[in-house]
Amino acid sequence: MLGFGHLDFRGTFNKRLTTAVLLITISQFNFGFDQQGFAATQAMTAFDKQFGHWDEVKQDYVLDTVWVSFFNGYIYLGQAFGDGPEALRRVVREGRVDFITADYLAEANIGFDKEFLKAFDKETAQIVAEKGIKIIHNGGGLNPQGLAQATEELLVSYGISSLKVAYVEGDDVIGMIDNLKQTGELVHLDNPDVTFAAVQPEILCANAYLGMGGIVAALELGADIVICGRCCDASTVMGAAAWWHGWKSSNLGELASSLIAGHCIECGCYATGGNFSGFKSIPENQNQGFPIAEIEADGKFHIFIQDQPKGQVSCDTITAQVVYEIQGPFYLNPDVIADITNITIRDSGANRVTVSGIRGLLLPPTTKLAVCSIGDYQCETSVFAVGLDIKEKLAALKNAFDYNIPDKSDYQTFRIDQYGVPQENPSSQALATCQFRIFAQSSQKEPLRRIKDVLMGYWLGGFPGMHLNMDFRTMEPKPYVAYLPFLIKYDRLRVRTVCGDRVVNIASPPETARFSGQKLTDADQPYGSDLYGPTKKVCLGTRVHARSGDKGSNANVGLWVQDDDEYEWLRSFMTVETFKALLRDDYDPKYILERFELPNIRCVHFRIKGILDGGVSSTPRLDGLAKSIGEFLRAQYVNMPLRFTLRGSI
Repeated sequence: MLGFGHLDFRGTFNKRLTTAVLLITISQFNFGFDQQGFAATQAMTAFDKQFGHWDEVKQDYVLDTVWVSFFNGYIYLGQAFGDGPEALRRVVREGRVDFITADYLAEANIGFDKEFLKAFDKETAQIVAEKGIKIIHNGGGLNPQGLAQATEELLVSYGISSLKVAYVEGDDVIGMIDNLKQTGELVHLDNPDVTFAAVQPEILCANAYLGMGGIVAALELGADIVICGRCCDASTVMGAAAWWHGWKSSNLGELASSLIAGHCIECGCYATGGNFSGFKSIPENQNQGFPIAEIEADGKFHIFIQDQPKGQVSCDTITAQVVYEIQGPFYLNPDVIADITNITIRDSGANRVTVSGIRGLLLPPTTKLAVCSIGDYQCETSVFAVGLDIKEKLAALKNAFDYNIPDKSDYQTFRIDQYGVPQENPSSQALATCQFRIFAQSSQKEPLRRIKDVLMGYWLGGFPGMHLNMDFRTMEPKPYVAYLPFLIKYDRLRVRTVCGDRVVNIASPPETARFSGQKLTDADQPYGSDLYGPTKKVCLGTRVHARSGDKGSNANVGLWVQDDDEYEWLRSFMTVETFKALLRDDYDPKYILERFELPNIRCVHFRIKGILDGGVSSTPRLDGLAKSIGEFLRAQYVNMPLRFTLRGSI
């Protein structure tokens, strides 16, 4: 068994780094490469100072940093809604990168994704081969071997024989589920009251989240393209950096930093102006450049934008990504825990920031296990109301269903929710319209079919101006995927890397430690308006940024400001009770709220456990990914110190 902690990187170090320098030299400096004489040339001396140094012992040029770019192959049902089909083509053309990493697997995605094959056209493949770029991604889904074989066939059709493909497998544990259930060892990721009995009987897949060990092994075997199944999104970046710098599993600080570097770029343009609450401040904020992580040998890293003018990298855009989808100050990964309590982000040039202050801790003996099963049935439709008396029109629609279906015990979920409010003195009918969304789930189809019957019967006797979503297919009962996250011990997994006819078995982590939980705090100094002078009632978002996201049934929201005095106000004002109040009608006492602070980036962070009620594949919420909770909070009116408001809106 060969584990990450036991890999010997020395055998290929010189060849690997020399090749990288040769390619960079040709593309960036446009002169020849003479290994014996380059140290004496003035041009290479300048290059030496920027990127690396000559090692007299190894008699070879050693790069001090690795550059990793990330395009987010975020695919759902075969349709790209992340970076688009041109992402890979752009990344290989827009400046230097050593590695390209991509994340295809959200919690709703299962099978292997052919979108990579579409994006990897002949010209792009030729550029990758010519520049010596390595590609690592998790598009293999449930069949990494199948996607690897398809990739090899594609390369053969292109006449490219220089790119070696490897795949990592072992995340699929569905064959072990019966045994794991019998032993009772599977516990829920964050709710000890939920047992495996809650999983629906027809299990579609059960996949453990893998780390970087298999990726490092693939690179050590000489792979140029590494295809994984369900590995953690940031692990692709970690594997690249660990292989490049020769880190071992004991390099906790370096690994933790690379984990956060991966987290910063794993969502592509989310780090360069996408989904950014300060988007108005970026002049050209579309078709943004992709983020690159420049990772140094000691783990310190820099994030900057590729060589094109659109988008932006700043302390705020990177803070937005750092606080996105995290669950606490301890960021858990299958190879390390990153403690970001004292993380620091500072500008270090135009469209460039430096990130430091990350501490590495030993990982626990378990990793996340995603279990997807066939759930029950669900349907939905929308009714639209226009103009006046919206409250009464909503009540009339609800009364019609209460009259016709007084007993709703056949439904696990039955909701009629209003979305939007008509504009006062509206300038168009569209701006006078709001949506009443009807959403229901049941273990049987027939109760769901009754919804259509009631709605059709009510239509002609309904409120004035009532009209429907005319796509009646949405009212037909359809099965949904039920998702539940558990924990599985590493030593239960059988992970291996396959590259050609060579196979490497990946051992469990050599050392682990018990995880004692997240470090949570409420405000230690209650807010007092007398400390900050006169106040003005304004939207929270006048001076406060936000980014929100999802993890299973939970949502997270990071709130941060730009100035130290604003942070002292924010951390004292934004208590758990204040946060509950700002959620208003969306707050439910069954939710568990967790709060912590990241003082060096002036952030107060909350996790709302349970608000997504099953996660994106089955939640009754329209925003099943919790992307907009932060913007909802920024729209809430609060009493803000007047002196802050005089600084203008962010």
